[in-house]
Amino acid sequence: MKLQFTGIGAAYYPVLGSNCAFFEHGDQLFLIDCGESTFKAMFARSEIFRYRRITVLITHLHADHIGSLGSFLSFCKNVLNKKATLIAEEETVVHVLSECGVQPDLYHFTTDFSQCNAEGFSIQPVRVKHADDMLCCGFLIECNGEKTYFSGDTCLIPEDILHSFLSGEIQTMYQECTYLNTDSPSHCSLQKLCTWIPEKDRDRVYCMHLGGDFRGDIYATGFRIPEIVS
Repeated sequence: MKLQFTGIGAAYYPVLGSNCAFFEHGDQLFLIDCGESTFKAMFARSEIFRYRRITVLITHLHADHIGSLGSFLSFCKNVLNKKATLIAEEETVVHVLSECGVQPDLYHFTTDFSQCNAEGFSIQPVRVKHADDMLCCGFLIECNGEKTYFSGDTCLIPEDILHSFLSGEIQTMYQECTYLNTDSPSHCSLQKLCTWIPEKDRDRVYCMHLGGDFRGDIYATGFRIPEIVS
Protein backbone atom coordinates (compact mmCIF):
# COMPACT_ATOMS: atom_id res chain seq x y z
CA MET A 1 0.00 0.00 0.00
CA LYS A 2 1.37 3.39 -0.98
CA LEU A 3 0.54 6.21 1.42
CA GLN A 4 -0.01 9.77 0.26
CA PHE A 5 1.34 12.75 2.19
CA THR A 6 0.15 16.32 2.67
CA GLY A 7 3.47 17.15 4.36
CA ILE A 8 6.74 15.50 5.37
CA GLY A 9 8.27 18.12 7.65
CA ALA A 10 9.19 17.97 11.34
CA ALA A 11 7.97 20.47 13.97
CA TYR A 12 10.81 22.93 13.45
CA TYR A 13 10.86 22.67 9.66
CA PRO A 14 7.39 23.76 8.50
CA VAL A 15 8.63 24.43 4.97
CA LEU A 16 7.71 20.85 4.07
CA GLY A 17 4.37 20.93 5.91
CA SER A 18 3.28 18.97 8.98
CA ASN A 19 4.08 15.30 8.56
CA CYS A 20 0.78 13.63 7.67
CA ALA A 21 -0.16 10.61 5.59
CA PHE A 22 -3.52 9.47 4.26
CA PHE A 23 -4.95 6.61 2.26
CA GLU A 24 -8.28 5.39 0.98
CA HIS A 25 -9.91 2.03 1.56
CA GLY A 26 -13.13 1.67 -0.37
CA ASP A 27 -15.14 4.82 0.21
CA GLN A 28 -13.32 5.63 3.46
CA LEU A 29 -10.53 8.10 4.18
CA PHE A 30 -7.88 7.29 6.76
CA LEU A 31 -5.77 10.20 7.96
CA ILE A 32 -2.63 9.61 10.04
CA ASP A 33 -2.17 12.63 12.33
CA CYS A 34 -3.46 16.14 11.75
CA GLY A 35 -0.73 18.73 12.35
CA GLU A 36 -0.78 22.50 11.96
CA SER A 37 -0.90 22.51 8.15
CA THR A 38 -2.96 19.35 7.63
CA PHE A 39 -6.50 20.73 7.67
CA LYS A 40 -5.65 23.38 5.08
CA ALA A 41 -4.08 20.74 2.84
CA MET A 42 -7.02 18.35 3.15
CA PHE A 43 -9.55 21.17 2.63
CA ALA A 44 -7.86 21.93 -0.70
CA ARG A 45 -8.66 18.41 -1.93
CA SER A 46 -12.15 18.17 -3.41
CA GLU A 47 -12.21 14.45 -2.57
CA ILE A 48 -12.81 15.31 1.08
CA PHE A 49 -16.50 15.91 0.25
CA ARG A 50 -17.21 12.45 -1.17
CA TYR A 51 -15.97 10.01 1.49
CA ARG A 52 -18.63 7.99 3.31
CA ARG A 53 -16.48 7.69 6.44
CA ILE A 54 -13.43 9.55 7.72
CA THR A 55 -11.09 8.12 10.34
CA VAL A 56 -8.18 9.95 12.00
CA LEU A 57 -5.41 7.85 13.55
CA ILE A 58 -3.21 9.63 16.10
CA THR A 59 0.41 8.66 16.74
CA HIS A 60 0.95 11.09 19.65
CA LEU A 61 -0.06 14.49 20.94
CA HIS A 62 2.73 16.87 19.98
CA ALA A 63 1.40 20.02 18.30
CA ASP A 64 2.88 19.26 14.90
CA HIS A 65 0.73 16.10 14.88
CA ILE A 66 -2.59 17.38 16.25
CA GLY A 67 -2.33 21.15 15.66
CA SER A 68 -5.34 21.41 13.33
CA LEU A 69 -7.20 18.31 14.56
CA GLY A 70 -9.93 20.32 16.29
CA SER A 71 -10.67 22.37 13.19
CA PHE A 72 -10.69 19.27 11.00
CA LEU A 73 -13.12 17.36 13.24
CA SER A 74 -15.40 20.40 13.52
CA PHE A 75 -15.35 20.81 9.74
CA CYS A 76 -16.32 17.17 9.23
CA LYS A 77 -19.32 17.53 11.53
CA ASN A 78 -20.51 21.04 10.72
CA VAL A 79 -19.70 21.28 7.00
CA LEU A 80 -19.54 17.70 5.72
CA ASN A 81 -22.37 16.70 8.07
CA LYS A 82 -20.63 13.53 9.22
CA LYS A 83 -18.88 12.62 12.43
CA ALA A 84 -15.30 11.54 11.86
CA THR A 85 -13.92 8.69 13.95
CA LEU A 86 -10.88 9.57 16.06
CA ILE A 87 -8.66 6.73 17.29
CA ALA A 88 -5.79 7.12 19.75
CA GLU A 89 -4.13 4.95 22.38
CA GLU A 90 -5.59 6.91 25.28
CA GLU A 91 -8.30 9.49 26.03
CA THR A 92 -5.96 12.43 26.68
CA VAL A 93 -6.64 13.79 23.20
CA VAL A 94 -10.35 14.10 24.08
CA HIS A 95 -9.50 16.37 27.01
CA VAL A 96 -7.11 18.43 24.87
CA LEU A 97 -9.82 18.96 22.25
CA SER A 98 -12.41 19.87 24.90
CA GLU A 99 -10.10 22.58 26.24
CA CYS A 100 -10.03 23.98 22.70
CA GLY A 101 -13.82 24.04 22.52
CA VAL A 102 -14.18 20.88 20.43
CA GLN A 103 -16.55 18.74 22.46
CA PRO A 104 -16.85 14.91 22.17
CA ASP A 105 -20.31 15.13 20.55
CA LEU A 106 -18.66 16.42 17.36
CA TYR A 107 -16.87 13.13 16.62
CA HIS A 108 -16.69 9.46 17.53
CA PHE A 109 -13.76 8.50 19.76
CA THR A 110 -12.30 5.10 20.54
CA THR A 111 -9.05 3.53 21.68
CA ASP A 112 -9.90 0.34 19.79
CA PHE A 113 -7.97 0.31 16.53
CA SER A 114 -9.57 -3.01 15.58
CA GLN A 115 -12.74 -1.07 14.72
CA CYS A 116 -10.98 -0.22 11.45
CA ASN A 117 -10.60 -3.88 10.53
CA ALA A 118 -12.51 -5.39 7.65
CA GLU A 119 -12.06 -8.37 5.38
CA GLY A 120 -8.48 -8.29 4.08
CA PHE A 121 -7.72 -5.07 5.94
CA SER A 122 -6.37 -4.28 9.42
CA ILE A 123 -4.55 -1.56 11.35
CA GLN A 124 -2.43 -2.42 14.38
CA PRO A 125 -0.76 0.16 16.64
CA VAL A 126 2.95 -0.42 17.33
CA ARG A 127 4.45 1.15 20.45
CA VAL A 128 7.56 3.19 19.64
CA LYS A 129 10.13 5.16 21.65
CA HIS A 130 9.82 8.93 21.25
CA ALA A 131 8.88 11.11 24.24
CA ASP A 132 9.16 10.23 27.92
CA ASP A 133 6.03 12.16 28.87
CA MET A 134 3.51 10.67 26.42
CA LEU A 135 2.64 7.51 24.54
CA CYS A 136 3.62 7.29 20.90
CA CYS A 137 2.81 4.65 18.35
CA GLY A 138 3.34 3.75 14.75
CA PHE A 139 1.01 1.61 12.66
CA LEU A 140 1.23 -1.71 10.89
CA ILE A 141 -1.30 -1.62 8.07
CA GLU A 142 -2.23 -4.80 6.22
CA CYS A 143 -4.28 -4.68 3.04
CA ASN A 144 -4.95 -7.78 0.96
CA GLY A 145 -1.86 -9.51 2.34
CA GLU A 146 0.48 -6.54 1.83
CA LYS A 147 1.97 -5.03 5.00
CA THR A 148 3.07 -1.41 5.38
CA TYR A 149 4.73 0.08 8.46
CA PHE A 150 4.36 3.75 9.42
CA SER A 151 6.78 4.63 12.24
CA GLY A 152 5.35 7.80 13.74
CA ASP A 153 7.96 9.87 15.58
CA THR A 154 10.65 7.64 17.05
CA CYS A 155 14.37 7.22 17.54
CA LEU A 156 14.27 3.46 16.90
CA ILE A 157 12.74 0.74 14.77
CA PRO A 158 11.19 -1.99 16.98
CA GLU A 159 13.18 -5.20 16.61
CA ASP A 160 10.21 -7.29 15.49
CA ILE A 161 9.27 -4.69 12.86
CA LEU A 162 12.84 -4.50 11.54
CA HIS A 163 13.08 -8.30 11.37
CA SER A 164 9.74 -8.53 9.53
CA PHE A 165 10.83 -5.84 7.08
CA LEU A 166 14.22 -7.40 6.33
CA SER A 167 12.59 -10.81 5.86
CA GLY A 168 10.12 -9.34 3.37
CA GLU A 169 7.03 -9.90 5.51
CA ILE A 170 6.60 -6.11 5.66
CA GLN A 171 6.91 -4.80 2.12
CA THR A 172 7.11 -1.04 2.69
CA MET A 173 8.31 1.16 5.54
CA TYR A 174 7.68 4.86 6.17
CA GLN A 175 10.33 5.82 8.71
CA GLU A 176 10.88 9.15 10.41
CA CYS A 177 14.31 10.61 9.64
CA THR A 178 14.38 14.02 11.26
CA TYR A 179 18.13 14.55 11.23
CA LEU A 180 21.01 13.98 8.84
CA ASN A 181 23.60 12.82 11.38
CA THR A 182 22.50 14.05 14.83
CA ASP A 183 22.01 11.50 17.60
CA SER A 184 18.77 12.11 19.51
CA PRO A 185 16.79 10.28 22.22
CA SER A 186 13.57 11.21 20.39
CA HIS A 187 14.28 11.16 16.65
CA CYS A 188 16.06 9.10 14.04
CA SER A 189 18.92 10.25 11.82
CA LEU A 190 19.77 9.22 8.29
CA GLN A 191 23.16 8.11 9.55
CA LYS A 192 21.50 5.76 12.06
CA LEU A 193 19.01 4.51 9.49
CA CYS A 194 21.88 3.50 7.21
CA THR A 195 23.23 1.19 9.92
CA TRP A 196 19.89 -0.62 10.22
CA ILE A 197 18.81 -0.99 6.60
CA PRO A 198 21.07 -2.75 4.04
CA GLU A 199 21.48 -1.02 0.69
CA LYS A 200 19.49 -3.71 -1.13
CA ASP A 201 16.38 -2.93 0.97
CA ARG A 202 16.54 0.87 1.03
CA ASP A 203 14.29 1.39 -1.98
CA ARG A 204 11.43 0.02 0.15
CA VAL A 205 11.94 2.70 2.84
CA TYR A 206 10.42 6.20 2.58
CA CYS A 207 12.01 8.82 4.85
CA MET A 208 9.62 11.34 6.39
CA HIS A 209 9.35 13.96 9.18
CA LEU A 210 12.42 15.77 7.86
CA GLY A 211 13.97 18.42 10.09
CA GLY A 212 15.73 20.12 7.19
CA ASP A 213 16.20 19.84 3.46
CA PHE A 214 18.69 16.97 3.17
CA ARG A 215 16.68 15.18 0.51
CA GLY A 216 19.75 14.91 -1.71
CA ASP A 217 21.54 12.91 1.00
CA ILE A 218 18.52 10.64 1.40
CA TYR A 219 18.39 9.85 -2.31
CA ALA A 220 22.17 9.40 -2.43
CA THR A 221 22.02 6.66 0.21
CA GLY A 222 19.31 4.77 -1.68
CA PHE A 223 16.25 5.64 0.40
CA ARG A 224 13.10 7.20 -0.99
CA ILE A 225 10.97 10.22 -0.01
CA PRO A 226 7.18 10.48 -0.19
CA GLU A 227 5.84 12.95 -2.73
CA ILE A 228 3.78 15.74 -1.21
CA VAL A 229 0.40 15.81 -2.94
CA SER A 230 -1.34 19.06 -3.75
